[in-house]
Formats: sequence, C-alpha cells, structure tokens
Amino acid sequence: MGKKFFHKLSLSLILGLIASPGLCVENSQEVPEVVISADRIEEPVKESTTKVTVITKEDLEKKNFTFVSEVLRSLPQIYITAYGGPGQTAGAILGRGTKSAHTLVLIDGFKVNDPSSGMFDFGSLSVDDIERIEIIEGPQSTLYGSEAVGGVINIITKKGKGKPKVGLLVEGGSYGTYKTSLELSGEAKFIDFRLNVLRYYTEGFSATNKEDEKDGFKNTFFSSKIGLYLHPKARLELLGNYNYGRVEYDGFADKEALKKYHNYLIGTKLALSLLDNYKQIFSLYKNNYQRKDYTPKDWFIYTRYLPSTEGFSWENLLNLNKAYSLVFGLDFKREKVEMYSEGSFSNDFYDKKREHVGVFLNNKVSLLNDTLILNAGLRHDDYKSFGEKTTYRIGFRYLILKVNLVLRGNYGTAFRVPTFDDLFYPGYNNSNLKPEESKGWDLYLEKDLLQERLVLGAGMFYQKYKDLIQFNLETWKPQNVGKAVIKGAEANLSFKLTQNLRLKANYTYLDSEDRDKHKYLTYKPFHKVRATLEYSLKKLAFLADYTYTGKRFANVDNSKRLKPYSLVNLSANYYVSPNLKIYFKIDNLLNANYEETKEYNNPDRSFYIGIRLSY
Repeated sequence: MGKKFFHKLSLSLILGLIASPGLCVENSQEVPEVVISADRIEEPVKESTTKVTVITKEDLEKKNFTFVSEVLRSLPQIYITAYGGPGQTAGAILGRGTKSAHTLVLIDGFKVNDPSSGMFDFGSLSVDDIERIEIIEGPQSTLYGSEAVGGVINIITKKGKGKPKVGLLVEGGSYGTYKTSLELSGEAKFIDFRLNVLRYYTEGFSATNKEDEKDGFKNTFFSSKIGLYLHPKARLELLGNYNYGRVEYDGFADKEALKKYHNYLIGTKLALSLLDNYKQIFSLYKNNYQRKDYTPKDWFIYTRYLPSTEGFSWENLLNLNKAYSLVFGLDFKREKVEMYSEGSFSNDFYDKKREHVGVFLNNKVSLLNDTLILNAGLRHDDYKSFGEKTTYRIGFRYLILKVNLVLRGNYGTAFRVPTFDDLFYPGYNNSNLKPEESKGWDLYLEKDLLQERLVLGAGMFYQKYKDLIQFNLETWKPQNVGKAVIKGAEANLSFKLTQNLRLKANYTYLDSEDRDKHKYLTYKPFHKVRATLEYSLKKLAFLADYTYTGKRFANVDNSKRLKPYSLVNLSANYYVSPNLKIYFKIDNLLNANYEETKEYNNPDRSFYIGIRLSY
C-alpha cells in the first residue's frame, strides 16, 4: 500500500484526535431508533450525517409484505427491475446508481452480492426473519469498498427476545399462492435464539408478455440466529440461512425454461467490549450460490453457476469523552466463480478467483453541545488484479436551534471492480477493463413542526461516473466507455393528522444522463411518488399505499419508452388478541397494466388473506 495513503490515514487520525477534547455535553434525550450501516457502528438515526431510511419490523408486518422486493418497490429512491413475478430475477437500482450492480447488499453486515453478475437477486428473499432494513444513499466505498457506488441496503435479521415462543403464519390468495412460515425464538440467561422456516408456492403467470403459459415458483427458506454471552462483555453470534428455489421462466427462445438454485450464508461475529470506551467485532462468513438453468430450445441448453464469497472483518470502535468516536478496521474478501455452459454450437467454461484487502477509518466529532456533528473517513483497497484504490468521504449535521432546522451534507468517492462475467465469460469478455469510479455530494434540510406532529424534509444530490462498464453491441464485449451524471431532488413529509390517522409522502426527481451518448440512462424514472395513509383503532388498522412511477427508457438509444403507472395497495389488520392477527390485502387495486422491465409482466389485481399467531 502506497506512502500517500498512509500519509492521508495519519493526517485524518490526527485531525480527529485534535478535535476530540470534551467539547460536547451528553444529550439527555434518548433516541430509540438506531442505525448500524451509516458508520458501521450502532448510533441514533438523528445523529447520522448520512441520509438513512429505516424500515422496521412493524412497518413490514403492518403492510404484510411477502418479499423484500415488494418493500423496496414502494420506496421513491429505489427502482426494481423484475423479469416477471415472484421468484424471477429482480435487481434494485438506487437513485444514485446507474444499475443494480451499483447497490451493495448486506445481510447482518455480510456481503451477499453475486460476484458473477455484481448484483443481488431480490426475487425470492422473504421478509419473515427481518428485524429492519437500512438504506444508505450515495457513494459508500469508504466504509464498504467495491459495489457501494450508489448506496447500501443492509438487511438485519431478528434475534430471540423474551420467553420462548412459537410463531405461525399462513397465507393464501391469487395465482394459486400459499405461504406458511414457522418461527421459534426466545432467550435465556446466556443464550438467545431464533429459528425460521418458510414454504412458498405460486402457480404464477407468464414471465414475458409474449407468452401466455404460467411460470410457477416454489421456494423453501430456512434461517437461524443464535447468540451466546461468553462473558458479560463478550457476545458470540452465529447466523445461517439456506434458500432453495425452483423457477419456471421464459428464455430467449424457450418458454419452458427452468432454473433451480441452492443458496446459503453462514457467518459468525464475536463482539468484545472489555473496556468501557473500546469495542471490537470480529466477523467471518461464507456466502455460496449454486444455480442451474435448463433451456433445451435456446442456444445454451444448460448453464451452471457456482459463485461464492468468503470474508473476514475486524472492526474497532473507540469513544473518547462522548464527543469523539473513531471506527477503524480491516476487511478481507475472497471471491470465486465457476461457470459451465453447454450450448447448441459450443460449450463455455471458466473457473476464476480473486482476493481483496481493505483498511478503513472513520472519525466522528460532536461540537457545540451536540448541535454540530462532523464526519470524515478514508479507505484503501488492494485488489491484486486491479491495483489499489483510495476513497474518502466527509459529512456534517448541523442543528440550527433558533428555527429547529437540521442541515445535512456529504461528499464522497466510490468505485466498483468489474464482475467475473465482464472479465472471463468466454467470447463476451474483456480482461482489460478498469474499475468504475464515482464521486458525489448531497445536501438535505429537515424541520419539525407542530410539536413534531409534522416533519418536512427536502434535499438535492449530484453524482458523477467515469469508466462505466457497458456492453458494446458491435464488438459483443463490455468496455469502459461510459460517463454519466445523475442529479435530482427529494422531498418528504410525515404528518400525524389525528391520534389515529397518519400520512407519509415522499417524492424523488431524477435527471440521469449518459454523457457519451447524450441520452438518458435506462430504467431511471424522472418522477417517483409514494404516499401512505394509515388509520388505526383499538383492534383494527387500515393502510393505503400509493406509488407513482414516471416514464423511463428501456434501451441506451432511448428509442423504447416505458409508460408511467400508478399502483394502489391496501392492507387491513384485525388484532383478535395480542397473539393473534388476521389480515387481508389487495395488491394493484386499480388493476394497472405496467412494465418494470421491457416486455415482462407484473401481477394484475390480486387478493390475499392470512393469519399470524404467536404463542
């Protein structure tokens, strides 16, 4: 690692330590909602300099979501590219990213992006074992390295709490769909545990609008988390999940294409707090995918992918005088992909691996009685195949007490290394590709009114890319030819109209341009609006969710345009007792006919009813 990096590292640390003497009075108001992803430490959401969206377990249960893709689809800063219904491939494009491979996805802090494609497939990820979802927007490579170009989605799973209990969920509805989920959880003196198993089936509908046969989906999912207190200041946590799916889909020339996959993630974390102001976390994980595609009538009859990622992290948190915190550590990651494809004319194969080491630090300083928070970070990554990359970020949060106005601002840099398919896929690869690079800034205002019954927020952002990797249809190979700029604005409000009635609304405007071709980027809606109205009584709760997605372009020359559409989803919950809930939901109430991805179908109006029981 270069001398310049260590000079920057030392300077960042010294500046942070100089600013650290007791300049802050401890805030007596406790903020219950915390976030982990913004700075790789647990901190109150209101103290983060970065824009953070948190979806809680209560939010998921109120709206009775089934898959994480449904949750993300409803958010104004995310666009889902789904190739059909449940189980079909679905990527998530954050507003700051140009493609789904620019979104880093974590499960309990472990990286789960597929190294062969660079993206994470949300098509079959269930919400049943999720405690909360944290979404961090903007370039985040300083803390997370490659892939965190447009932002980070961190999915945090539940851990056992309270007396041992059993939870059961049964749901059925349109398209011959049924779902059953069983959960076992609890805690004792030195141990907590949570086990969850899910079975999902749907007859489905045709993935593409060129066919009319049903493309079904079967899914079995198992997840567990066990925590052990080895000592009052030492906790060991074990995580494991396994996901099996069988998906029918429509291939290039084969409407009876079939995909089977087996995915598993295992990880462990050891948290040591041997000193009051110093904490260490050691993490070890392996994420493994196995998927097989059968398309007898296509060019490629059989394709097998075996991508895997394993890694280790060492994180350190140091607090001084409650005014200064320093996070520093090391990440190691090894990726491997084995691909075999049997075609009508030839067979393709590659088996490659690569390693990466990154070191990082992040300073956070509270000044002026907690009204001003400064944040600065630096990271150095060493990829043997691509050399070294240094990224940084700075941010602030300032509370203007006289007008009770919060101002947040950030600037950061990011990068993403080419995927294995970009580099090695036989006949369609380019081994000379360089990493994509990005830099961007954002500025946000937030104000509480009417004794916090009304919260208003607004902001703007700008992000610039260079060396974007794009597939060249003339050479049939990926190339570093892209330059792009994404700029936009956001606004949000939360209004507690009465004790029982609440309105939430968000709006995002995007202006995304491919600077090389002077065209708009694909699948980036100009406008997206989301509004939720929630009404609750003693045992009843009703929710109406509205999402508007504006026009998008489906190809690089902007000759194919997707029409705007509106979705209305309704959900009703009846709490028979604290341990028994009956719910009913209607998706796509207005029966909108729309496309998220060109020539691929989405569900019509559909109805579902379910029971959730805990004992």
